Amino acid sequence: MTTLVISPHLDDAVLSLGGSIAAWVDAGTRVVVASIYTTGPALSELAPRMRRFADYVTRRAEDEAACTLLGAETRYLDQTERAFRRPFLTGWGFFRTPSDRGGFTTLAQVTRALDSLRALEPDRIVLPLGVGNHVDHVETLIAATDWAIANGLLDRVRFYEDFYALSTAMRSAHPVACLRTWKRQQSPLAPASKLGVIMRLIAAGRRGPSVDQLLAPPLRAARWTVRATDVQSHEQRKLDAIACYASQTRAFGGLAGIARAVRAYHAWWGGAEPLWHAETNTVACSRP
Repeated sequence: MTTLVISPHLDDAVLSLGGSIAAWVDAGTRVVVASIYTTGPALSELAPRMRRFADYVTRRAEDEAACTLLGAETRYLDQTERAFRRPFLTGWGFFRTPSDRGGFTTLAQVTRALDSLRALEPDRIVLPLGVGNHVDHVETLIAATDWAIANGLLDRVRFYEDFYALSTAMRSAHPVACLRTWKRQQSPLAPASKLGVIMRLIAAGRRGPSVDQLLAPPLRAARWTVRATDVQSHEQRKLDAIACYASQTRAFGGLAGIARAVRAYHAWWGGAEPLWHAETNTVACSRP
């Protein structure tokens, strides 16, 4: 069996789904992590504070190390993330999505880039839900679901929760993640104060429509169900893999806080990571 995991950036899949990836590999599944936005302009064109995010030589090396630790293969689709396309984004602009699909100016380009993955003949395709309104995550979700529908692969698609789903506010605002949410005192961010502050700032700054308004019609009318993959024996491997992204973990307040939040998130799911399924040809589920 081959599982294709689509990751917007060079860390998203491991942050969100690293335990499941390790579990699938150990069960004999071939796992390929394909990252979409893996190239950018010359570092000299960017403000110094943004250069570590666009240093793709370093970031690819980190991703290779992380995925090797988990046992996964890598593919890089060499699209340029929105932050590094002119006009460059500032502030919380990364988390402000266009009001309609036409505002995603590289959507068609990203969708075409996915064609290179068809030769893998994946039995399962795993995509981010787009929790948090990060423009690249939402564009990935739209492009990958469009691509799956066009190729008759929608029945193979499952969805993982972006790292931003650890935020109660961002989780509650998402049309799928909101179906399973915790009481505030159970938040995985409770033991990670720095990460909690960062997530609250992101949640306050995000803008844009609900992702279900941007998806193709079959997914707008889906009934969503969830199953969880037991990752208790793979949790430390996931954390070791996350540690490979040294250039990025500082942006989330440091590795120690990330590890505490990840452990709490797994514990809330019963030592597991969730995988969502959109059951199409049914009536849409209502939000609580």
